[in-house]
Amino acid sequence: MVAILDLDRFTVPKLQTEEGKHDAFEHLNDALAVSHIEDVVRDLLLKPGLLVYILSVFPNATSMRTKILDAFPTDPLTLQQSFISPLLSKTSAFFFSLPSHAFQRDESRTVGKYKRYVTDVWPAVGILSSIAAGTKLSRNTNHKEKKTVVLNHDAAILHKLNIQSSLDSDIAMESLGNVMATLLRILRFYLGLLSDPRFVGHCEQGYFDRSGEQDDEGDVEAADGLPPADTQVPYLGATLAASDINRFGEWPILMSTSATKHLFNWRRDDAKIAECILKKLRQLSRGQFSGNNCKMLHGPSHSIPIYQAEVLSNLRLVYQIDRTLDDDGQAEREVYGIYSHEQLGHIWPWLSKLLNGRGEAYRQRCTLAGSGSAVYNSAVLPPPPEEFATDESPISAHEDGSHEDFSCLMSNKYFKLSTAYLNGLIAEQKLELPLQLTAKEWQIVQCPTSCYVIGRSGTGKTTAMIYKMLGIQRTWEQLSDSRKPRQLFVTRFPVLAAKVEEFFTGLVESLALAGRTQDELRDLRSQNRHAENKEPQMMDPLNALNYRVGTPQKYSDLSDHDFPLFITFDQLARMIAADSHIDDPNCYDRHNFILGKVINDESSFITYDIFTANYWPRLRSALAQYYGPWLVFSEFMGVIKGSEQAFRSPSGILDRQTYTNLSARTFPVFAEDRHSLYSAFESYSKLKREHGGTYAILKALSRNPLKGLPVDRLYVDEVQDNLIIDIMLLRILCNNPDGLFWAGDTAQTISAGSSFRFADLKSFIFRIEAEGSLGVKGCCKKPELFELAINYRSHGGIVNCAQSVVELITDFWPESIDILETEQAMLGGPKPVFFAESEDETLLYEPFFSGLGGSRELGAEQCIIVRDSVVRRKIRERFGDIAVILTLQESKGLEFEDVFLYNFFEDSAAPLSQWRVLLTAFNSRETASSLDVSGSPHSVLCTELKNLYVGITRAQKKLYILDQSQKSEPMRELWSNEGLIEVAPPTDICRYIGKSSPEQWAASGYKLFNAGQFQEAIRCFERADRPGQVRIAQAYQLRQVATSTVRASGRQGAFLAAAEAFVRCAREATGTQTSGFYGDAAKCYASADRHLDAAKFYIVADDYAGAAAQYRKAGRFDRIVQILAYHPRKLTESLKQELLYMCVVHYSRDNLRPPYPLFPSTRAELKYLEDKGLHKARIGLLELHGRFREVAEVQLSLGRPCDAIQTLLRVELRGSLDAVQRAVDIALDAVWRACSFDMPVHDILCNKDSDAHKVLNLIKDIPPGRLNASDSRQIRFFLAVERSPRTETVYRLGEEFSDWGEDALALMAFDVCFSQLPALYSAHAAQIDNFLKRFERYVSLLVSIVSHETPLSPTDPHVRKVFGIVPSTDHHYTIMEGTFLHKRFLHNRHLSADIDLLLNAQLKARLHQKVLKEDNMISVARALSTQCPYLVLYDQHCRKRDCGHQHWKRTSLNATMYNMKINLHLQQIRILDLFFSVVGKYEDRHARMTSWLNRLYSAIYCPIYIEGSVPDLNWNTFRNAARCVDAVRKWIRETIEYLEPTGDPTDDINYLMNIIRVTCLHTALGGECVLREYVSRESCRVSYGEHLSVEDDNVSLDIVESLVELDPIVGVPALRFLLQNGLDMDLAVVCDFAEEICSTLVSSLHPPGDLCPLHDLVVPRRWMISPDKPVVGRDIIQSFLFCLRLLMNVLRSGRVSMKFALPKHRESFVDIALVRMCRMLCILGYNVRDMGLCKAIAEILLLPPPEVRDKRNLSLQDLRQLASLRRQYLETILALDSGAAIKDLVHLVHRNNRYLTRQISPRIPQLFFVDAADVSKQVKQSPPF
Repeated sequence: MVAILDLDRFTVPKLQTEEGKHDAFEHLNDALAVSHIEDVVRDLLLKPGLLVYILSVFPNATSMRTKILDAFPTDPLTLQQSFISPLLSKTSAFFFSLPSHAFQRDESRTVGKYKRYVTDVWPAVGILSSIAAGTKLSRNTNHKEKKTVVLNHDAAILHKLNIQSSLDSDIAMESLGNVMATLLRILRFYLGLLSDPRFVGHCEQGYFDRSGEQDDEGDVEAADGLPPADTQVPYLGATLAASDINRFGEWPILMSTSATKHLFNWRRDDAKIAECILKKLRQLSRGQFSGNNCKMLHGPSHSIPIYQAEVLSNLRLVYQIDRTLDDDGQAEREVYGIYSHEQLGHIWPWLSKLLNGRGEAYRQRCTLAGSGSAVYNSAVLPPPPEEFATDESPISAHEDGSHEDFSCLMSNKYFKLSTAYLNGLIAEQKLELPLQLTAKEWQIVQCPTSCYVIGRSGTGKTTAMIYKMLGIQRTWEQLSDSRKPRQLFVTRFPVLAAKVEEFFTGLVESLALAGRTQDELRDLRSQNRHAENKEPQMMDPLNALNYRVGTPQKYSDLSDHDFPLFITFDQLARMIAADSHIDDPNCYDRHNFILGKVINDESSFITYDIFTANYWPRLRSALAQYYGPWLVFSEFMGVIKGSEQAFRSPSGILDRQTYTNLSARTFPVFAEDRHSLYSAFESYSKLKREHGGTYAILKALSRNPLKGLPVDRLYVDEVQDNLIIDIMLLRILCNNPDGLFWAGDTAQTISAGSSFRFADLKSFIFRIEAEGSLGVKGCCKKPELFELAINYRSHGGIVNCAQSVVELITDFWPESIDILETEQAMLGGPKPVFFAESEDETLLYEPFFSGLGGSRELGAEQCIIVRDSVVRRKIRERFGDIAVILTLQESKGLEFEDVFLYNFFEDSAAPLSQWRVLLTAFNSRETASSLDVSGSPHSVLCTELKNLYVGITRAQKKLYILDQSQKSEPMRELWSNEGLIEVAPPTDICRYIGKSSPEQWAASGYKLFNAGQFQEAIRCFERADRPGQVRIAQAYQLRQVATSTVRASGRQGAFLAAAEAFVRCAREATGTQTSGFYGDAAKCYASADRHLDAAKFYIVADDYAGAAAQYRKAGRFDRIVQILAYHPRKLTESLKQELLYMCVVHYSRDNLRPPYPLFPSTRAELKYLEDKGLHKARIGLLELHGRFREVAEVQLSLGRPCDAIQTLLRVELRGSLDAVQRAVDIALDAVWRACSFDMPVHDILCNKDSDAHKVLNLIKDIPPGRLNASDSRQIRFFLAVERSPRTETVYRLGEEFSDWGEDALALMAFDVCFSQLPALYSAHAAQIDNFLKRFERYVSLLVSIVSHETPLSPTDPHVRKVFGIVPSTDHHYTIMEGTFLHKRFLHNRHLSADIDLLLNAQLKARLHQKVLKEDNMISVARALSTQCPYLVLYDQHCRKRDCGHQHWKRTSLNATMYNMKINLHLQQIRILDLFFSVVGKYEDRHARMTSWLNRLYSAIYCPIYIEGSVPDLNWNTFRNAARCVDAVRKWIRETIEYLEPTGDPTDDINYLMNIIRVTCLHTALGGECVLREYVSRESCRVSYGEHLSVEDDNVSLDIVESLVELDPIVGVPALRFLLQNGLDMDLAVVCDFAEEICSTLVSSLHPPGDLCPLHDLVVPRRWMISPDKPVVGRDIIQSFLFCLRLLMNVLRSGRVSMKFALPKHRESFVDIALVRMCRMLCILGYNVRDMGLCKAIAEILLLPPPEVRDKRNLSLQDLRQLASLRRQYLETILALDSGAAIKDLVHLVHRNNRYLTRQISPRIPQLFFVDAADVSKQVKQSPPF
């Protein structure tokens, strides 16, 4: 082969000269012009390192790289012989040899992955090429193609690349094509790296084999060389030091961020001025403090001196002499801080005074002492005794009221001026150089043991962690022949992991700038300027599981190139699970199953948001409601499931006993309520579908050790957000017991589910190391505990307020938090402002927010923090989109300059009393032992204080607390007393508005987006005019909304909207974001059940496992088979087996063949189906071959009668005559086995998966002519029950069964019909009547069976079917398990007599259950209740929800309704009477009898008179009236025997009420009654007492005689006794009794001597039921009116409840009673002719009484008064009866006077009579029984 290039021109000495380099590059250009690129590359590869050098520095390298890509082979068979093979091998080896810090982000990992692939690919290419080439020959000769099975050695080679070993030509060619595509991608990657200026130095060094040198003379760009690094590093801190700089002196220079910014701006705008600045810096670094270099702005009189150095006439450097630790961290050296400024003003006195806070010793250090020389030497001084802190506020107030914030000067970061710094200045690259650490931070970085770092928010925990990682990394880089340390950073939050990795990478890249050449720096500058306006990538901040794209799927696949590794806990756990999971589909271990879910991203871990949305509303525990979801969920996850004790339990969950025995001191929150809390946990466990991933991983690791190398260093940040069980998994990963770094803050433990302290963590780690659990090694040295107490983010005003909250927690709940040193701030600052004492309490803070709106809003770094999203929504609805508003939970991890904490106390879960107790306890801390607030229930206050701490520490500069609730007063008083806040009334918020630039809005948008607050991020991006970012945030917001949507239809639409938004984002994105957005779109489509769309985008995102899952849901098994055939390496082994199993089932079930064969033969397929237990598929395959009888036998043996029936029916179609009968027998047998007596037949038959449903559907269409009659009835019965069990058809079939003598089947039908009683509460009377009619037949059948009138024998086949009785040998029977008769028998073997006894007992119990349940339902039915008195009185709708009365209008209350209601009562009494006839003695019998007699009484004697009365009774309308009345009469007799006074006044009154009811029922129903004899007995006597003198002194007897004998003489005293002595009486019964007495007085109303006393009376028909009305004296009527006066006074007094037991809605019942009595008095007043009685009635009715001078001789005026009163009474009566359908009043007219008496009103009909008996006969509807 002839060489194209003269390689002598490319020797190292020649290339090191400009002339030689120019000659070489010209020669290379000539060769490229006339030769093929392949020849040129091969020549360059002859010299090691030359090709990569040329591709990195050659001026025409871009054209050369393009030619290489264009020459990439297109024929797979020529690939291995092309120049690509050596090119890739050499290039991959070169990059793999570079240190990992030379790469950015994932480049190091990609280099490692591609190196392995290039190494393994070429043997595989040779194997594939030989197979493909052989196939080509066979095609030319038309030979039949056959698959080639390669040797085991070759198979192993192919397996490394996931290529199957059995393949033919097509598969080999396809595999070669895939390999070529991968190699082309790798080549593009390497060529891209070679074009990056970062690698120019490495490429040059790789060829020159020595470091390049730079000339530091001339301008600034030539003065940046670094001396060789010392490889022997005595201290870890020295590795973080920046190197010395040529041409600079020994004084180190610290550049602040503001000075750096100004210097960079000058460098970009005017390089000459920048050079002047650097020149001045060089002079100062050499100690040249003379002349204009050291002019004191403010001298010692102003504390710390501040100096200025003149750069130009109008430009100064402002600086001071500072003290900070030097590089070794052991001593201090005098250094300078350099500050740039544009004018010298008032800032410097403030700064001088501020620095004076460091003390006298520091002030002396910072003052230059005269040396007598113009040059000062640097000095080394001992470290200061303590850290620096001051109370001086950085907020300066001016005379005009404005404020100026100088905190930026003290919060500046300081970088040491170094070569890297100056090179960054040249490259215009953002610098992340090592900062100056404090003494405490240096101790942490240099700690040789494991450590626990505790510090509040902003104290530098993460900074110390990163610098320790960086120091170890750089130590390894500076040492030779050492293994790269495996450092692992773990956190729960993907955004935190990304930020830490970005910061770490920035440090590495910034330090690497020191080794860049001038050309590289120029290229970098060009790139940085090009990317200056490039927006940062927006990754899914909530995707903790797939945070690192490109990370190996298994932990064991991690290589050294993957470290240091920054990862989330979820993704790390997934990688370990992938190693521990057993890829065996036959492995059914529960923990292994969970591991598979974790790997496939299907684990359903319950987050706090899911818990509150889906589970919390369903936990009805009073304890849970009291404590709130936060504490309950934390206890569930952090203690019951996540504690050390839970890990040690067998199930990974604490049982009740262990939980209740936990230490109350260690776990105080629910110490007093643990049983209730655990009951809530059990309820939660029944609801959830959750997998314990960590526990399953630990169980797997206990069986098999960790695969892969452990890490050397483990760093866990925000450790308080992990469970103890998670800590166990992390500890296993680190083999270095001295390499653990745990950092966090338990004061910020507001993450629900976290419930431990650092003390618990230390104890737990100590125990597992001492035990050696899971191979954990014990530490050799005691771990160090560090506390960081200096807060660098906030000033003293905020820090002190937050510290007061921490002190409250440590004082009263010391076990819930780690007790640390008092937190201090670097600076003082304004105290938080507590806005309270507003004059307007109706609109809280209305004036405060009213200034916002339109273009006036809070700035980008201002935030309102509220309790929940409800409050946020209210604020925005009222005031508009005025600010960033976050909930307390959302704000965790975020910080803002100004924070408005809104209504924290008002919305607190802790009541006011607890806040007050806290204040009291704080004020009396010396005697705090008497005030214990540490236990439950005050523990909720501890959590509230932690929430308050988080809310306070979100503010960096200003905190405003807006709360004027009473709950806020205790803390406001406490803070005020301590001088920690300022209290002020709310003013216009506009004075607090901060102005923000678009860049600031964008920065806030990214911050909020990374925190998962997408809606607020959208708001910020809109104000920053970032439409692309808005669309991305909107996509994630749409997904978040969809996730929280509960309603299915809305949820689907929401996910579709999110998916479409992600697709749009992907089309606009570039790089890795594209696949990420497509993956997010696929997940959203999947959640919306758009499976094909989801699969499509999963494939675009290169996620074939996700695509397969979606194809599975969509039923596209052909696509799954295609993935199995062409992309098997994209799937895990377990998933491949699962998909194969699924495809086999699918295609076998549908008798289809897959597009690609899954098995070599039918026999092999049948064997696979049998091995996997796929009997259905096996049967389907047999059916495919027409072997139906064999199929039927297999199906029956497998217990699948439905399939057997189907098979038999197919056989029948082919001519088998007995197949139908056999199928019917099997079907009915299967149905009866599943649907025996007392089983949920309807549910079983409606369950489409049940055999009963299936077999019934199979035989339902068989023609009736082919069935026998009994089978036909049974089939019709089950079909009817399947449709609805409580239909007319089912009941009629029961009657049909009974008519055919099939009593067992009839009982079954009736029982199914009444298996679930209908809802009768609101049913109409006719519906209830129909129900009672049917239910009575059911009860009658049960009664007849239980009483042996209708015996059921186990010999009857129908009885055996219905009750699950199976005959066995020797005339014995067994009872099927789970049936009505089955019990826990000692021996399930019974004789016929035993079955009879058991059946009788069970059916009697069934009767008891059904009747009592039905009785309870009927008792509350509205149709049996009285009318609503409110509706009757006012004819308006009753608005009371719990009103249990009927609501019919007056016009609808007719006699038909009245009789129907009584009929319903009688039918129910009949059913109960049947029930009582067979149950024997029943303890509740008399109570139910009395209750229903009382209800019947209320139905007949309605409390509301317009409903109807006894004259309206029509016995002909009642069903089985005779039997019903007999039952009532029997009950009356039994009740009389049961009733008896006790001597207690209240009980005696209740007894008299029952006597009235029973007597009235007797008079209404007729028949013989022994009431008078009963109440005459001495035991039934109730005495009038001393106040009334009555002849027989028996109230109960007088009541009976007054009602039965119509004797008012004894009735009136009894009524008076009740009214004067009664308590808790029934008001309706008393009114009834009064009206019954009143009805006996009608014959005495006209003057004595009247021949026809009834003539011309207007009376209710009820009063005339009994014809014989006695004539009594005037005194009796007066006594009766006295009783009525007493009753009316009580009704009017408002104290009715003192005398009467009123129903639920008492007011309306009192009103109706008052109306009823008024009506009765009006009727009396209208009919009475006695002026004295008329006057008494008027007085009772509160009417003006008539004034009569002579009662015996009435004057004309007197008669006119009487007539006027009568008209008034009549009008009142007519008004009260207005609208009533029943005409209750009649005008009695004697026939002899019919023509002389006119009708008084059309609404009062006249009744013409001859005598009293004639009146009684005419007013009745029908005679009584």
